[in-house]
Amino acid sequence: MPLSDDKSFSLLKQSEFHLWFQKAEKAVKEVEYIHLELTVPAVNELRYAGYHVSNYLENTELTDELNRAVGHCKRAIYDAYEASILYNIKGFRAFKRDYATIVISEVLADYNDLHHKVTAILKFVQSVDKETKDQHYAVCKQYHHELKDIIEKLDSARDELNKKIRIERNKSFYVIIGTVVAVLSVIIALFAYLGSR
Repeated sequence: MPLSDDKSFSLLKQSEFHLWFQKAEKAVKEVEYIHLELTVPAVNELRYAGYHVSNYLENTELTDELNRAVGHCKRAIYDAYEASILYNIKGFRAFKRDYATIVISEVLADYNDLHHKVTAILKFVQSVDKETKDQHYAVCKQYHHELKDIIEKLDSARDELNKKIRIERNKSFYVIIGTVVAVLSVIIALFAYLGSR
C-alpha cells in the first residue's frame, strides 16, 4: 500500500531519514572537493538508502525499511570519510618518501606525534568491519578532519624541508669538490715528486 496516511508519513519523519540523508550528502560533497572518484562507494550507499525508502513508500507496513535506509546513510558518511582518509594516508606516505633523507622533526617538532596519529587512524580504518560501518561513522568523520589538518601541517612545512635538503646537497657538493681537489692535489704532488727525481 503506497504512502497515504498521516501515520505512515509520521513514521518516515520519525526515522529522521531526511536528516541522515542531508548529513551523508554533506559528507559526499566535502570529499568530492578532494577528488570526485573518492565518493563512488558513498553515492552507492545513498542509492541503497533510496531503494529502502522506495520500498517503504510502496508498502508502509515494511517499517524496517526505514531503519535500513538510515543505516545506508550512515554507511555513506563513513565511506566518504574513509575514502578521504585513505587518500590522505597516501599523501602522508608520499611526504615520508619525499623527506626520507632528512630529520623531519628538526622542522616539525611534533612530527613523531603526527606520525603516531596517522598510524592510529589507519589502524582504525583497517579494524572496522564493513558490516558495522554505520556504527563508526562519527569516529571516521573526526579522523577525517584530524588527518586533513595533519596533511595541511605537513604541506606547510615543505618549503622549510626543501630548504634543508638544498643546504644538505650544497654541503655534500662542497665535500665532494673538496675531496676531488684534495685527491688531485695529492696526484699532482706525487707526479711533481716523481718528475723531480
